Amino acid sequence: MPLALAALSAFGWLLASRSAPVVQPLQVTAPARETIPGNLGAVRRDWGLVAAAYLTVWAPYVAACAANEGRGSLFGALYVVLTFLLGAVLSVCNLCLLQSYLDRSQRMLKEDAAVGSVHAVRVRFGTPVRETYRYPTGKGVGRIGVRSSCFVELVPEDGTGGQRAVRLRTTHAGHSVVVSEKHLTHAAARLVGHGGWLCWPTRWRDIAGTNKERKVSAAFVSDSGHVVWGVTHEEDYAHYLREGAAPVCRTDTALTVTPLPRPSRYFPKVHGWHLGVAAVGALLAVPFLLDVVPYWARLLLGVFSGALGLFAAMTLDGQGLDKEPWSARESLHPSLR
Repeated sequence: MPLALAALSAFGWLLASRSAPVVQPLQVTAPARETIPGNLGAVRRDWGLVAAAYLTVWAPYVAACAANEGRGSLFGALYVVLTFLLGAVLSVCNLCLLQSYLDRSQRMLKEDAAVGSVHAVRVRFGTPVRETYRYPTGKGVGRIGVRSSCFVELVPEDGTGGQRAVRLRTTHAGHSVVVSEKHLTHAAARLVGHGGWLCWPTRWRDIAGTNKERKVSAAFVSDSGHVVWGVTHEEDYAHYLREGAAPVCRTDTALTVTPLPRPSRYFPKVHGWHLGVAAVGALLAVPFLLDVVPYWARLLLGVFSGALGLFAAMTLDGQGLDKEPWSARESLHPSLR
């Protein structure tokens, strides 16, 4: 029965991956929107990730029960209890996966749009960039720190060159910054060249004044009917918000835009070794499931099988940034130039 359930789960995962939307650029066919939609759809919760997370954290417990089945060993019973406690603790930690995938400042933008007004300017979705910033750590000679960030350059549509491009950046939304990175990655792969409205909340001063890094939430509302969430730094929004280049515009609360459909989470070049580790864990489970090894070997194989399954699944979703659409760029601290 456990082997049959494992095979069924693997088949279901492959089917879900194959049936996910193919990531292809959307054709620019929609006319420019004269009105801004007032109903900005939030980033959808990844229920597939939630289900996988709970199945993963209970994998060691299932392996322990299978290895200790029908035995009266005190050591085996202790192993089962420990894996149960591990699963219970991690299940509580996984509740963070159920929180909103928009942070507080982005929810304020969503609320302002629903009320009827936002700061907005027409832009075109431009180049996606993954930037590496090198800076001195101050901890000694030759000590250099590296910080990576990704953003999309939004170019104003005025055509005069007088307006400045805005960098729409990722933020820490949901349980991890990976959520925002994936959201921006999917948009970068499909919306390059599309026109739309770049929107900021009317309460942007309340956000900037209470944010240590003075970031302000923003959303790109494409003419194709999609919304891309992110944040902007002060050097990007100051010209538009402080100097008035992005006026307050009315929104139409009858119009709705939604995030792009989530594509497959599987990238062969990135996730291949994770699947290899998971396959080794599954193979280690076969001997004790078929009851062809001594009891001590059953417990040992159960430990390794559950641990490998837990490791492979917990690291699988953390590698979700497809690097192909991104242009690499490096910037240096002034002291390193």
